[in-house]
Amino acid sequence: MTVKEVVKLAAENLGRQDLSQMIDAQEEVSEEVVSLLRCFNLVENEVALDYFPLKKEETFSPVSNRVPYTAFVSAPVDILGVRDGSGNDVAFEIGSSQLFFPKKHERVTVKYAYAPAQKKLEDESDFSGKISARLLSFGVAGEFCLTASRFSEAATWERRFLDALKAVNLIRRKLSMRSRRWI
Repeated sequence: MTVKEVVKLAAENLGRQDLSQMIDAQEEVSEEVVSLLRCFNLVENEVALDYFPLKKEETFSPVSNRVPYTAFVSAPVDILGVRDGSGNDVAFEIGSSQLFFPKKHERVTVKYAYAPAQKKLEDESDFSGKISARLLSFGVAGEFCLTASRFSEAATWERRFLDALKAVNLIRRKLSMRSRRWI
């Protein structure tokens, strides 16, 4: 899904067909469209950091038993695990600017959660699958109302956003009917 789809859907949710058409026209970008884009970036970041972490794996050759965070493709938020070339778990320490390994390793594979980069209208969202454009549009609409000081409307959209997030994570168990007991 593209950022444009989500932002356009959020504008339509808010009943702002004029904003939706402005996004399609790609003429001059108004302050409201820029605000919707900023809200999208906030919501995508919130979902990635609080609800559904984005995960990656990268392989590094540590220099002096260290891997600086600047060497990662995406900004790491949480290190989930480290393995060596043969697949064994590796002990590591998390520093403020680098990952430190007590023992020397030739190559390590780091699995980590990352924060999404700032997006523009033409970019693709880092989410797909369960996290739909509709779900993200609820969050964008809520943030947009909050920035416009429409607090009651913002609360409504926030509730819809949180309900949609809960529904995504809902695991349905098998329904069964209890047996009847006759006296």
